Amino acid sequence: MLLSDWDERRPLPGSTNYMFGIQSLIDGPCAMDYDPWVHAEDLAIPVIVNPNLPSPKMIAAFSRRRGAIFLRPNQRDDVERCALAHEIVHFEHQDVGTTRSQEDRADRIAAQRLIRPTRLREVALQTDDPGRIAYELGVTEHMMRIYMRNHA
Repeated sequence: MLLSDWDERRPLPGSTNYMFGIQSLIDGPCAMDYDPWVHAEDLAIPVIVNPNLPSPKMIAAFSRRRGAIFLRPNQRDDVERCALAHEIVHFEHQDVGTTRSQEDRADRIAAQRLIRPTRLREVALQTDDPGRIAYELGVTEHMMRIYMRNHA
């Protein structure tokens, strides 16, 4: 592998870097931020951008029948990132349909992956505004609230 082939979103081969939230929730100095696009690629999940989701309110959806995640185009980065992380959890559990417990589990696991405790502490030293903290962490305020509810 040449250095020019290296994808900065992935650990260098032979390094101690790892992506937070996949194999480990240990947030050490070698942890990299969770990237749902890389995670989807590693799991070989097709992510199909499609404006025609079953409901106009839907941002993303996992189809077990098609083995793919569908994502509405033109979303803000934080919305897209959180929606994809949420749908990956549905893929991992092969959820069919949606129940409140499935949705809560997907939100809880996605929030846990997306928000590294050390990054949260760093940003919280700069501001106590929850919206600003969510913005700096690249997550939605909804995902920030879920994280805080489960880690308070």
